Amino acid sequence: MGVLVLIFNETIMNNDGAILNGLVGTVIAIYGIEGIILPIATDQMKKGKIQMLSGGINILIAIVMIFLLEGNPDELRIVCVLWSIWSIMRESEEIVEKGFEGIKKHPVVSLINFAESIVVIIFSIMLICAKDYHELVHHAHAHVILLGIELIIEVIWVYAAELEARGWRKLKRRLAKEEQQVNE
Repeated sequence: MGVLVLIFNETIMNNDGAILNGLVGTVIAIYGIEGIILPIATDQMKKGKIQMLSGGINILIAIVMIFLLEGNPDELRIVCVLWSIWSIMRESEEIVEKGFEGIKKHPVVSLINFAESIVVIIFSIMLICAKDYHELVHHAHAHVILLGIELIIEVIWVYAAELEARGWRKLKRRLAKEEQQVNE
């Protein structure tokens, strides 16, 4: 999906982002559905209550964006503000989940993810603070490109974390072997 967003970013922003509410609403809905299904599928209903609540809120935001904002003259401003607030909340969760909690297991990937989250939060704040319509469209277009990159990176994180974990395991084995050779 990220590749499609990058390829069609100009089309998405044509007519001052007329289809932006549908695209962003769909992405938010997918995250919402994932937030509800994941705790059920992994049988972690008690621990996943907050995640399920967040998923429900995401679905409500998606419904507002997809259906209720259609044809609203201030649609782009409202979509951008909702999108920005959602992005800030999601990236804040990621900073805690992947940054602070994953730093011991995957230090490099966690630091990169932390930096990516900070960039998204800054872009989101810029989108909220856009002064005029032209600036809003400009920041929204940049945010669409960032969304495409972020959707691609979201898939890469899983593989990058596994590669990093393998690299650390190999390094620890090599150091243990070298230490053993020195001790002999």
